[in-house]
Amino acid sequence: MRFVLLCDSNYTKGDVVSFINNFPRNHELVTMTSEEFLTKKSFPDGVKGFLVERGTWQKSFSLFRYFGLLPLIETLPLGVVLRGRKQEPLKGRGTCKEVYFQASASPEEVFSTLDRFCSLPPSLHQYPRGSAKA
Repeated sequence: MRFVLLCDSNYTKGDVVSFINNFPRNHELVTMTSEEFLTKKSFPDGVKGFLVERGTWQKSFSLFRYFGLLPLIETLPLGVVLRGRKQEPLKGRGTCKEVYFQASASPEEVFSTLDRFCSLPPSLHQYPRGSAKA
């Protein structure tokens, strides 16, 4: 299965690099920055899940909403990669349940969390459209 990890370059260090390296080899992980996502306005073909580094999401959510990219995100299961242990709700998704991945997790922990993540259907969360461009 192919997954996209949305992580800006200023967050791609330390534990996040460890997470990328520990990602199971029987799956493909494509890393994109929020700038690439805003430019391309799409994910690569065959993507089954969307992982996002929490800081990148918090910083870029308003831009995704403004440029009308949230409908793309709504169609995929969303997983959050955390640098710390605290699981706080994401901007724009206060009542939703996401699967949380610890960036510092061992390969076995990443694999078991990924299995749980793969079994979930998309949350079918509808984002508020008030400021999205028509």
